Amino acid sequence: MAMAKFPHLQLKRKIDGLYRSKKGGGKKALNSTTKANLDDRQGHGSGLLTNVDRLSDYWAGNLRARINQNLPELPDSEVIPVFLQIDTQDFDVESLKSFGIEIIAEEEEGFIIGASADDFKSLREKINKFIKQEGKYKNKASQLWQINDGTQWRIEQILSDELRAKWGQIQDADQLVVDVGIACYVKIPKQPEREDDDTDEKYQQKIDSWKQKKGKLDIERDNIARKRQTEFEEFVSAYGGELLDGYIDFDDSFSCRIRISGKGLKDIVLNYQYLFEVVEHDPFTITDISTGEIDNIDPTLIPPEASSPKVCVVDSGIQEDHRLLAPAIDASSSVSFVPNDTSTADVAGNGGHGTRVAGAVLYPSQIPRSGKYTLPCFIQNAKVLTSISEEARLPENLYPPKLMENIVDRFNGTRIFNMSINSFSPCKVIHMSQWASAIDKLMFKNDILFVLSAGNLGRMSRDSLKPGIKEHLNAGRNYPEYLLENSSRIANPAQSSFALTVGSVCFTKFDNDLKESFGAKDDPSSFSRTGLGLWGMIKPDVVEYAGDFAKEKNVNPNLSNETVISPELVKSTYGGGNGVGRDSVGTSYAAPKVAHIAASLQRLYPEESANLYRALIVQSARLPGSVFSNPEIKHVRHYGYGIPDLQRATENSEKRITLIASGDLSAKQAHVYALKVPQQLRRPGEDFDILIEVTLSFMARPRRTRRRTQSYLSTWLDWESSKLNENYDQFVNRVLKGMEEPEEIAEDQNSIKWFIRERKDWSKIKDLRRQDSTVQKSWCIIKSYQLPEILSLAVIGHKGWECDLNEKIPYSIAASFEALNANINVYEMIRVENEIPLPVEVEQEISVDKT
Repeated sequence: MAMAKFPHLQLKRKIDGLYRSKKGGGKKALNSTTKANLDDRQGHGSGLLTNVDRLSDYWAGNLRARINQNLPELPDSEVIPVFLQIDTQDFDVESLKSFGIEIIAEEEEGFIIGASADDFKSLREKINKFIKQEGKYKNKASQLWQINDGTQWRIEQILSDELRAKWGQIQDADQLVVDVGIACYVKIPKQPEREDDDTDEKYQQKIDSWKQKKGKLDIERDNIARKRQTEFEEFVSAYGGELLDGYIDFDDSFSCRIRISGKGLKDIVLNYQYLFEVVEHDPFTITDISTGEIDNIDPTLIPPEASSPKVCVVDSGIQEDHRLLAPAIDASSSVSFVPNDTSTADVAGNGGHGTRVAGAVLYPSQIPRSGKYTLPCFIQNAKVLTSISEEARLPENLYPPKLMENIVDRFNGTRIFNMSINSFSPCKVIHMSQWASAIDKLMFKNDILFVLSAGNLGRMSRDSLKPGIKEHLNAGRNYPEYLLENSSRIANPAQSSFALTVGSVCFTKFDNDLKESFGAKDDPSSFSRTGLGLWGMIKPDVVEYAGDFAKEKNVNPNLSNETVISPELVKSTYGGGNGVGRDSVGTSYAAPKVAHIAASLQRLYPEESANLYRALIVQSARLPGSVFSNPEIKHVRHYGYGIPDLQRATENSEKRITLIASGDLSAKQAHVYALKVPQQLRRPGEDFDILIEVTLSFMARPRRTRRRTQSYLSTWLDWESSKLNENYDQFVNRVLKGMEEPEEIAEDQNSIKWFIRERKDWSKIKDLRRQDSTVQKSWCIIKSYQLPEILSLAVIGHKGWECDLNEKIPYSIAASFEALNANINVYEMIRVENEIPLPVEVEQEISVDKT
């Protein structure tokens, strides 16, 4: 591939150093509940002890009843489940170990699912010391707000919404397929910090001792996991149930799919101590409705070059001999993961689904009618859906997390995976799902990219928990407001922290005497599910053009596909008909357009990480029309960061320059980059609008039993920029040395007014902050005469759940300058000012040790 006229250039790293995190704004006032507990030690402590006694008595009676009813023996029957609430402001959840409580899962509002292995002995001791005001931690129990002495919480906290709604109707003889999450967490002590009087030898001895202890605890954790897996299988088998696939293992838990009777499920949910999640199997059905078709398409197709990227399409199969696909199909790799089905043909009716998706990867805008067309990449076919009652669905004995592992193993060496398959339900918001977590784990481990569809609302639905578009309209919820309902949230696994999730927008307006489209050009598609994702994460990441529905102009409108507002797609001809049509819409066809951009980036940067592909796709995205200059959180929920652009992602222009860098970073470290802004661009009197965009992308190891981005990840990163009046040395000092002062309470007026800031109340888009996402983009528009002499950026590492501070995680960062309303050569001015050669040369880094 020929080098672009204006390629991306290398952003020069100036300094590696140790980062000292902000100390916080002084001592915080006690929570009112905690203070009230301190003021009433006897009352609060006695109440906690009473509930503990009730729990202990209940569990003893429960075990006796199990014997009398001849129920299977519970594994670790001496371990008692408990549900409690803590003060999240001051109580470190990890300190529950000193109360004798194993953390099973962290829930909302400070609630914790736990388990006691000593019949609450340690917990009683802590509460009694609180009552008597004895010991160093005599006040700690004031932050333990309540202990639940019942069992109803298990149904409310552990079951999915759908399973909870039908819980009362489940009969003992019913057979159910469910996915379960089981905790197996072992607390690792913090890595020792270096004291002022530590010699190198003494400190190294501390580190060696800690590593030895950590190694033993890691082995203990693995042994606990194996033990619990064996015992759980035996417990399931005692009810005639079975494990349907293998286990998916995380650092703090494991997950699996089982088939079990209603009686067995009830026992597991109400009594199995290490359980924190049960979700009923979702068949992930896809359907299509066919209308208009297109003919007279006969381009001369040139196969991809041998070194071209490969995009694995995880779907319903592909019509591999289709004349518009065949030259790009990597037929030797095709495989069906559907049990007892070796065919890789597209099983979706009415023109197929995987065939359409594969075509959208190859032809993201329009299929050429004639002439030569070089296919941009190879397509690999991973068939996972089967045909049941004329619908394509995921078989129940394919457990999605394990399926993802098998696919990535099978397609070893492939960097880009497109999966346009979603649950019908909105994603859960407390814990990352088993499926999404598995994708995150695989992306980090293998340096790959999953591109996922955001999911679609159905035209209509019979399920009150999952209303379709017609139900919203009939209830008086109009477009586009109904897209912001909780029931319209992105669908599993689109909440994945690292995958690029893609929603849909309309590409034109339709209106005739009888019907009209919901939206006009660039408006959200009437079916496209929205964000935010978990814990304030920006989802979808981007949106692409994938059509809209039309509705009748009456009070109870029917919905339909119309050719003018449907994307042009390759169709399977297995059931007859033409090989191209405009007859289907959905986020399924938005995702592969982004996979096309990812493949173009892999072709340009074959040795770079998937983080760079993520960063440049998001960096290229832009909110449409007037939303760009005045966005609100509702727009981000619809569009994410906006509509990506292939040209901006892969190259620049005279008016735009993009600089990129990649690295690896540990917690409590920082990398500092600096970019000189030429004086001729900053001249007083000049009045250009300069758009500055910065995107950071990173991945780390996930775990499942905690909530919030910073607890989900082993290490997390964010970025900071210099202020308008801050020179390079001042910025370095602030980032690397000057972080011991209290955190700023008021916003510094000299800070750059990024649209998304490090605090929600500082952001121009209120209620968003960068640190909640793993792709962190922000942008600002500055008058040219206000530009700083040097724009400095720091990528900063923070401790997540991993105690080993030497663990490095990968990242990529992109920074762009663009003149919005002036014809000036920003590209060459900045390139020359920063002495960046073409082609890019590697600059020797300066290493600074700030201890």
